[in-house]
Amino acid sequence: MTQRPASPPALARWKPLAVLAAVFLFGGVAGAAIGRVTALRDLEATFRGPPTEARAQFRLKAMRRHLDLTDRQVRELRATIAEAEAERERLLSECRPALDALRDRTDARVKGVLTPEQLTRYEELEAERRRHPGPPPFGPGPGRGRGPGGRGD
Repeated sequence: MTQRPASPPALARWKPLAVLAAVFLFGGVAGAAIGRVTALRDLEATFRGPPTEARAQFRLKAMRRHLDLTDRQVRELRATIAEAEAERERLLSECRPALDALRDRTDARVKGVLTPEQLTRYEELEAERRRHPGPPPFGPGPGRGRGPGGRGD
């Protein structure tokens, strides 16, 4: 009677598969993290310039990504968007005094509703907003714009 060779323990058979799965999982997580960092860096670079320029770049990048534009189309669209942004700035400058007055009136009414503690915090937030104009870096914050508790109350 011949003896069969002893089979390796069950753990030893699964070890290579576990290592392979771990490598793939690590690769996926690392790839996602690198993709996120790259996307955030690209977005930050886009918005680092003046708002008009950033808006134009953002719009053109989106069009290039979704429309498979030729180099000629990109050149023409860049000129078209630049002209539109210049016109937009001209139109906004005409109505800016009225918009500033509306903001001031609204701000006074908002302050009239707040408690002294809320008013102090509101003024801090407004000072921060003036130092760093534009959207908040990571979304609007908890419950912002949705009423008490963020539930739309």
